[in-house]
Amino acid sequence: MCTQLKWGIAGVGMIAHDFLTAMATLPDEKHKAVAIAGKDMDRVHRLASLHNITSEHESYDSLALDVDVDIVFVSVLNLQHYEVSKLMLENGKHVLCEKPLGMTHKQVKSLVDLAREKKLFLLEGMWSRFFPAYDALNEHISSGGLGDIYHVNIQFGVEINEIERNLMKDLGGGAVLDLGIYMLQLAQFVYKQPPLDMVCTGHLSKAGVDESMSCSLKYQDGRTATLSAHTRASMTNKAEIIGTKGIIVLDYFWCPTALHISAANSTEWTLPKGAFKFHFHNSAGLSYEIQECFDCISKGSLESVKMSLDDSVLLSKLMDTMRAQLGVLDEEN
Repeated sequence: MCTQLKWGIAGVGMIAHDFLTAMATLPDEKHKAVAIAGKDMDRVHRLASLHNITSEHESYDSLALDVDVDIVFVSVLNLQHYEVSKLMLENGKHVLCEKPLGMTHKQVKSLVDLAREKKLFLLEGMWSRFFPAYDALNEHISSGGLGDIYHVNIQFGVEINEIERNLMKDLGGGAVLDLGIYMLQLAQFVYKQPPLDMVCTGHLSKAGVDESMSCSLKYQDGRTATLSAHTRASMTNKAEIIGTKGIIVLDYFWCPTALHISAANSTEWTLPKGAFKFHFHNSAGLSYEIQECFDCISKGSLESVKMSLDDSVLLSKLMDTMRAQLGVLDEEN
């Protein structure tokens, strides 16, 4: 039985800092960051010094061979998720990989097959699924509190077009991989079935990156969803879940700290306070997915029921379809 997870960190971006800051809010006897790797050794050293990490690696290959590491958090660029996660799995490490798990369905299915073959834990870092608000939402839906749900409407727009990786197709940027995945996972979470059909349109940048996306999804039994994302304009960034017994509006649906079912039925959760400032909104909530990794591995589970590997495979397939319809991805991928 696992009593303490020893973490390696692959990548030295802002999310790595937030992840380590969130981890520090959890009990030391369960989680310890012991190694970090990146291509910029100055940044590796700064993060290691700030977060008291003893081992610094100048390559991901070196990190993969570190015998003190049980599990690796893969926080590199989207384009590198597949190769770095594959490297870690091939060297016997459990893996928590930032979303998306891969750039295509083919990559994601390959990682899932490898993890299952190696009998290693693998989790796509869909941190949304591990917030208490999602547990409460699932309970309310399962108990019939919303009646029959017939529509999910989600908007997600943030001005991220000036960030270099979002401007370049080769770096894995774009509205679908950065924003659309969050909307898709929520529709999947609510309906618990794949769509029968989907129709998407949007705009591409001069570099061929999807800057915007509007998508209509058709499900069984008269159910529908409408998803809209934009990287050049701010939107409401809310999700509406519409049933025959009411509507739930979820603010910050990708990292919610409150669930307002009605004026008389509202619950809020307080995020832990980190020792350092977070870069991203509600990043303290990364602690929930970190704890999920410990809970699963300590009881011998190789995947999370809250974000199963089959969920990740389906998400990747749906995103392939989206990106193909937008003209980003060739149909054969």
